[in-house]
Amino acid sequence: MIALSNEGLNQRFTPRAVAFLKEVFFTLLMHQRPSLSSITETYRACFTRLRILDSTSFLLPADYGEDYQGSVSSGAKIQFEYELLSGTCLQLCVQQANDSDARFAYHTQHTILPNDLCIRDLGFFSLATLAEIDARGAYYITRLRSDIKVYIKQDGEWHEWDWESIGRGGSRGSGTRVYRTPTPVCSASDFSPSHGGRMGKTAGVRAEKGKKKGKALSRQTLEQKNITSY
Repeated sequence: MIALSNEGLNQRFTPRAVAFLKEVFFTLLMHQRPSLSSITETYRACFTRLRILDSTSFLLPADYGEDYQGSVSSGAKIQFEYELLSGTCLQLCVQQANDSDARFAYHTQHTILPNDLCIRDLGFFSLATLAEIDARGAYYITRLRSDIKVYIKQDGEWHEWDWESIGRGGSRGSGTRVYRTPTPVCSASDFSPSHGGRMGKTAGVRAEKGKKKGKALSRQTLEQKNITSY
């Protein structure tokens, strides 16, 4: 084992070292593509592009504080969006560490095309951005924030959506699709092979402000109940 200090590693990050690491990264990426080919062909029939957006942040020396500010000290954030079907990079941006992921997604929504599928984590969650994705004829997969509640319209009245009852009624392999309607913000329907993908109950999604009521389901609970949010 070779002992190497942080400063020793920093001094070895020369242009040649950066070029070497880039080559290693893209070589590994290309080696993974054959194993993904069978999966991507399935999605290619449904979507034009499968966009995966994520970010990573790291600290920088204090000398960079003027240009790259973090929450407590100097820091930078890398935004990277990968298109799985073609294996291309759509977005690669270096920002300040305290820049918002949701703001980045909002300012890049003009790049979304019809039939794109956007996969993002909760840091990019924004109802306005999701509504814009829908308006552009594209699709998204995202988790719901804990302050978001879903309502179903039954007999002309809105009722809070009981996720647990949906989980009990669904079968393995079925899912829940959330899509936008003019009022209030989003709606949802149950779809499964037995329904043939037809629309079911209408529902609305809105942000709850102030004191939250009820219990937010954890990721583990949602997985146990085979619930997927789109």
